[in-house]
Order: sequence, then structure tokens, then C-alpha cells
Amino acid sequence: MKNFPVPDPGVPDHRSAARYLLWLARRQWQPVALGTVWGVLWLVSLALMPAVLGQAIGEGIAAKDSDALLRWSLLALLLTVLTVTSGIGRHRSAMANLYASEFRTVQVVTRHVTKLGATLPKVVRNGEVVTIGSADIGSIGGVFQHLPVTMGAAGAIIVVGVLMLSASVPLGLTVLIGTPVLMGVTALLTKLLQQRQSSFRSLQSQLTSIAVDIASGLRVLRGIGGEKAFERRYRKQSQSLREAGVQVARVQSLFDAMQVLVPGVFAVGVTWLAATLAIKQEISVGDMIAFYGYATFLTLPLSIIAAAASATTNAYVASGRVADFLRLEPEFGPAAPPADSDGGELAADVPPTATAPTAQLADGASRLSVPREGVLGVVCSDPAEPARLALRLARFADSGAPTLGGVPLAELPLPWLRRRVVLVRNEDALFGGPLSTELAPSGRVIDRDELERALHAAGAEDIVRGLDGGLDTVLQHGAKNLSTGQQQRLRLARALAADPETLILIDPTSAVDALTEARIGERLVRHREGRSTVVFTSSALMLAQADSVCVVEDGVVTAAGSHRELLAESPAYAAVVNRGEA
Repeated sequence: MKNFPVPDPGVPDHRSAARYLLWLARRQWQPVALGTVWGVLWLVSLALMPAVLGQAIGEGIAAKDSDALLRWSLLALLLTVLTVTSGIGRHRSAMANLYASEFRTVQVVTRHVTKLGATLPKVVRNGEVVTIGSADIGSIGGVFQHLPVTMGAAGAIIVVGVLMLSASVPLGLTVLIGTPVLMGVTALLTKLLQQRQSSFRSLQSQLTSIAVDIASGLRVLRGIGGEKAFERRYRKQSQSLREAGVQVARVQSLFDAMQVLVPGVFAVGVTWLAATLAIKQEISVGDMIAFYGYATFLTLPLSIIAAAASATTNAYVASGRVADFLRLEPEFGPAAPPADSDGGELAADVPPTATAPTAQLADGASRLSVPREGVLGVVCSDPAEPARLALRLARFADSGAPTLGGVPLAELPLPWLRRRVVLVRNEDALFGGPLSTELAPSGRVIDRDELERALHAAGAEDIVRGLDGGLDTVLQHGAKNLSTGQQQRLRLARALAADPETLILIDPTSAVDALTEARIGERLVRHREGRSTVVFTSSALMLAQADSVCVVEDGVVTAAGSHRELLAESPAYAAVVNRGEA
């Protein structure tokens, strides 16, 4: 198993739960087929063992024929070897099928998360993806783990039925007719179990979302005294999930009991019928023993089929959730270019006016125009306006008619645009791993000197010096071992290392002290020389370093000039900036 290759997931068929499961089956038909062969050999060899033992007793022991006893004993030994060998192969194939389907589902979901990009938090609860990765993949993998041996169980039942028919028609018909009836009885509970599983899965996702919200906002909750309110909410949702789990467990326990009771009753019935025929001397003693072995053996394939029915129900519910997730579409097309793409091929589709040296990024609704070079400070009277404007300029929102060189952003290839216009917000994630890897731009090779220059410009070199491993220090997910101000400076350093043509920053120094803020303002101007930078802020220390400043009131630019000019000439600007200093 250690050499089992990680599969390429391909493009899934996600139109329905059944189609997704069929797509997975087609993608791994070879290991499924191999597992089926092993499963058939394993169960058929077990099924033949009662016939061989019956013949050994009837023709060997009862007839006192030592040669016949030796022949049948050797055949029993060969069947035992075959059973052991095929059992090992069946188990390995089952594990291969399980892991292959799990890995493919994880890959497909992860790629779709990347495709959704900024759309993801708008359309999916926080816990949905976590639940898919922690619970649903196991359910989906379970059906492929059971599928091959289920084929073997069906084959074994047919073999046993044929053997029984050859020895006794009544007994053979009993097996061939009784088996489908028993499977039908078991299937009655399948639909009810599926409904309960679906309800439980939905509540589980909601509870996971609440847990993720609490974990990510624990500091804020403690700061405002909101732990008790969220605790009550979590406790209430947890009790609802517990009740749903009890309902599932009731049906599941009945289902499991039926898996034991129904085959057991069937085995007792077949054994009683065989004993009756033996007393009437319609079958031999050896045949009766063989029939007893058949009846005992049949509990295994029937239990396997019942377990497969349960696994199929769970997989159907889980794959339905995966299919629903895969049907979600991003608002603006692919979220990011491939890591090994430099955008050269996409640039051929970009109008020349958008790539011209004089092409400016502009927003038609606000009449904001971003210079091709220099630092532009933007002050907004409405605290919510910076986020709205920045999202439009970076095309994370389709409104306001933003353009680049007169070309609407909606008409430009999104991967090409993402490489050239980068938006940095304070809520952007810092992922776990080596610091140098976290700060390196995706798809680019960057040397240590360039990275250290970006850290210097962001005023973050002291953070690296304070870490035991320097740039090789492994960050926790979310950089929770660092302060808010340190996280903010690392986000800025990461954006500066990417060196985009246009960099859009929203309050990049809101969590640092005044001395550090002034230092960052000076270094930012020098580091971004020859590039375009937009800083949405109300900090006088940052605005004083900007090459030009715009004032946005009621969503429209009402004034422009230098920091000093606007302080003297624009009451709206002075009110916002002075309040910011206070």
C-alpha cells in the first residue's frame, strides 16, 4: 500500500449523487475489478468448502474409503490456501479502493475551493468544507471498500444455490428464492436510514460552522463578553445534533440487528429442512452436513450485502453533499492562474489599451482614477466605502464599471488581472508552514534578498529577528503565535514580495504604533517606486507620505490634492483625518 499512487481526480460528474459515485467508479475501475476478482475467489472458495467437507464425510468417513478421504482432504487444503490468498488480496484491494476514492474526493473538493476563491465564504458555511473532508470522504470511500466483496457475495450465493439445486431441488429453491426476499426485508430500512442520515449530516455541518466561528473569533468574543451567548447557541445546536444522532442510531441499530437476525433465522430454517430430508433419506448424511455448512456460510454473504446497503446509503447522502458543493460557481470565473503560468498566453487575449504604459485603473461610479506610478491615498467619509471601492477595483465585485485603460475589468482574463492587481485586507489569511514559504508569491521563485527587502519595507524585519528560526520558522495556522500588528505587517510584506503592477491596501497600518506607521509609510513609497499603489486609510502619517490624495464622499471623489492642501481646503478630509488621529 505504501507505493499506491495518488490519483489524478480528473473532472467530476457532479450533476447528482449517483452520477458522482458512477464517475468515481469509472475513474478507478481497475482496482475495483481486481478487488471483485479477489472477492469472488474468496467467497466462492468459502462456499465450496461445505461441499468438499460433506463429500469427505460421505465418501470417505461414512464409506470407510481412505483414498477418497485423502483426495477430498487435499482439495480442502487447496481451498484453504486459496481462501487465505484471496482474502489478503481482497483486503488490500478494499483499502486501495477506499483510499483512492477518498483522495479523489479531497482533490476535487480542494480544487473547487481554489476555483471558488473569494466566492466561497459567500455561498458556503464555514463548517461545510470541514465536514466534507472529515466525514463525507469516509462515507464515500466505504461504498468502494464494500463494492468488490459484494460482487463476491452475490457470486457465492449463486454457487451455493446451484450446488443445492444439484443435490436437492427444494433446498436449492429455498436459497434462491429466500435470499432476494431477505434482501428486500433489509432494504425496507435503507430509505428511512438515508433520510435520518441526511438530516443528521445537515445539522452536523451547522454545528461545525458554529465551532469554526467560535475558534476563529475567540479573542473577540472574550473581549466583548460574548462567550456565554455563543456557548448557549452551541449547546442548543449540539443538543439538536444529539437528538438527530439518536434517531439515526435507532434505525442503524435495528438495521444492524436485522443483519444478524435475518441471516441467522434463514440458516436455522435451511438446516431444519436439510435435517428433515436426511431423516426421510432423500439426501445423504454428507449432503445434510454440506447443507448445514451452506446455511452457516450464507450468513456471511447476506451480512456483507446488508452492510453494503448501509454503506451505499451513507455514501449516497455524502456524495449528494459533495455534488451540491461542486455545482457552486465562482462569481467571476477561475479564482487564480495555475502556479506554473506566467500569464503570457492569457496576455494575448488582452486588448492593447489595457497593457499600454499609460493604462490607468479607474472606477466609473466613484470617478476614482489610479495613477500608473506613485502612491495614491484615498480617504472616505463612509467607513464602509473603502472595502466597496477596493473590491471593485480588484474585481472582487461586479459593480461600479471599473476599467483598465478604458477596458472593462469584466472583459479581461481574470488570471491575468489577478497577477497585476493585488488587494490586501486585514482579514486575509496567513497559512501555517515555514515563514519563507508563506511570504513567497505563488508561482514565483524569490530569493532571500528580495524577500528581506519586502520585509524591510513592511517594517517587519524585527519580527523575523525575534523568531528562533528566522525565515525558516514554522508558523501556526493563522499565525496565532504573533500579535495582530505583526500579522498585519507580514501580510503587507507578502504583498510587496509579489510586486504587482497595482497594489491596493485597506488600512495597512491600523494595528501598529505611530513610529512604526511612519516608518512603513516612508519605506512603502521608496519600495513601490515605478509601480502603482492605492492606500485606503485615514492615518495622517500614511497620507503625508502619499504622492496624491483623493477624498470620497457619498461614493464619489469630491476633492484631490496633497495631504497639506486637503487639510487646508477640504473640511470633509480634515474631519476624517483629525478623527483618525484622535
